[in-house]
Amino acid sequence: MCLKRFLLLSACFLLIVNEAHTQTYSSEWIEVYFNMPAGETDKYPGIESNHSWDLIGTLVSLIDSASTSVDLCIYDLENPRISDALVQAKSRGVRIRVVTDNHNRNDGYLVDEAMWLALGNAGIISIDDDGDIYRSATDITDHRLVNAGADMHNKFAVIDKLSPSTGDDIVWTGSTNLTYTGAYNTNNVVVIKDADVAQVYTEEFEQMWGGDVDEPDPLKSRFHKDKNDVSEHIFDVGGTRVEIYFAPVNRSDTKPSISDRLVELLENEAQSDIKFQAFSITPDIPISKAMWSISDTSDVTLEGVIDPGFYSRYRNAGDIWGSPEAQIGNRKILPARETRKLHHKVMVIDADNPNDEDQAVVVTGSYNFSNNAEYNNDENLLIIFSDTIAAQYALDFEGAMQRAEGKLEAPAPPVEVGIWHEVYAIRDGSYFEVEVMPGFGYPVRLLGVDIPSIFSGRDSADYFAGPSADYLRNVLEGRKVRIKGYDGTEPESRYGAYRAYVEVDIDGEAIPLNKLILERGYGTYSVYYRQDPDSVEKFKKYEATARVNEEGMWKSPEKVGTRVPRGKEASQGDAVEVVYPININTADQATLELLPGIGETYARRIIDYRETNGGFKAVDELINIKGIGPKRFEKLRPVVTI
Repeated sequence: MCLKRFLLLSACFLLIVNEAHTQTYSSEWIEVYFNMPAGETDKYPGIESNHSWDLIGTLVSLIDSASTSVDLCIYDLENPRISDALVQAKSRGVRIRVVTDNHNRNDGYLVDEAMWLALGNAGIISIDDDGDIYRSATDITDHRLVNAGADMHNKFAVIDKLSPSTGDDIVWTGSTNLTYTGAYNTNNVVVIKDADVAQVYTEEFEQMWGGDVDEPDPLKSRFHKDKNDVSEHIFDVGGTRVEIYFAPVNRSDTKPSISDRLVELLENEAQSDIKFQAFSITPDIPISKAMWSISDTSDVTLEGVIDPGFYSRYRNAGDIWGSPEAQIGNRKILPARETRKLHHKVMVIDADNPNDEDQAVVVTGSYNFSNNAEYNNDENLLIIFSDTIAAQYALDFEGAMQRAEGKLEAPAPPVEVGIWHEVYAIRDGSYFEVEVMPGFGYPVRLLGVDIPSIFSGRDSADYFAGPSADYLRNVLEGRKVRIKGYDGTEPESRYGAYRAYVEVDIDGEAIPLNKLILERGYGTYSVYYRQDPDSVEKFKKYEATARVNEEGMWKSPEKVGTRVPRGKEASQGDAVEVVYPININTADQATLELLPGIGETYARRIIDYRETNGGFKAVDELINIKGIGPKRFEKLRPVVTI
């Protein structure tokens, strides 16, 4: 099967170009794809990394090629490229069945509403893990399955299972959600052409669908702990051993425990090295303990990269993954520095020891290394025994590790120059985020301007950082901006932020923000990064004029560039070092005000709500607070936790 390959819009995000496979397949095969640049290393000679792919496009291509059926089981579905492909397949007579998560279908986001409207208008029926059946926007059957807050967290599709030829069956899976941001999070995809593998994924799908029928049956539908074990777990795919498991453990404990199998795998297979990339990896679960113990009592090296949102929790709590011991000796565990989220759930065992008699092993799928994945959520996990595939995952790991170490930069998403963009969030006076797509803000720093930062140190801030942050918030909040680079084209991205000239729309007038900050004395001229020669001279004059007029920080020029206690620069209270996600049950007023769109009034309302209701039981309760509607909540949800 030939997939469409996509060249990048920027260093990583892609324009469509077809490219045929360069290798010859047997009737059964496995391919793996990654969307971030691979690491620079010579450890795996002759291995194609398959990096910088359009992961959403891999599924679009498969749906476009489907002749009989598509069964899609997906945690979050909002990317219009997928809905377009499904609608077109339906029009060709392909049977389309969709299983999804109840929360993500009903979270009130406009992009989700558009998705379900498009599918409903095409006659595509779907069921979620509450048993609700969607036939169209006006034909929704409500049911109440046993859910208890668990997630239908799978990401897989089975293509052409209805084909009379068993050689046509293909499974698409991995860590990628079919969202706008799925292509910008660090993810992987596995595509398997094998009739037996397709059969076992179909069996899992049909437990949730309620049978092998065209329309879902909520009376027979089973999710979470109510599912049964599938019949097979071990497969031979063109000579490669593959194991497949589905979570969670069921009520009768008759399903294999994924946690137990992974601990067994680590203890039996790890001879030289363990590498992992994890969105989350709970420190006290058996999998974590096994990896820590093996690296503590043997010469096996343990390297890992963890999404910074979770890594900061482990570090602040003093857990193993954030401890000093995790970065000494034969261990190196670091927080990720990716374009957005590091969303992998991957382990690679013995990739650096390919000459051993035992093959290297890859663990991947939707299964986060957590108790929720083991005991509550619907997940799928693959274990692949292959030196070649392990080397491909190891090359992807090298890229993430080198970015975490600051040796490589994560690619920036493309941004269109000349159009007005929403301001997604104002994180600090020194930078804000522009919304490059729904639910995704990317940092922008003002080219040629150095603005004092509140986040300059654990206990300190730059002098005048508080007033600068307040001023930037007042100028930008609720307005739109245009950004451009030094030469008027797309801005360069350095150290995880666009370096840009910015215009802000104030009452219909395009105001140059870089100039405004310098003229009002809220920043100083910066020589760093490539700049337009004309702007250099102008910016120096703006600063000199502000200095003479004693604007802003220049009222106390001797303090400019110095550090002060953080409390003196926070507008109220003592804002802790900002670590996203912020816990809305424990954050003080000043810290809450660092959230996008949350000022003094909203922070007070959040505190009042949690005091009145005994704390937040779910992040979704923010919608109950006066003034926090779906649009504001959409910006808050990725950066808050309970």
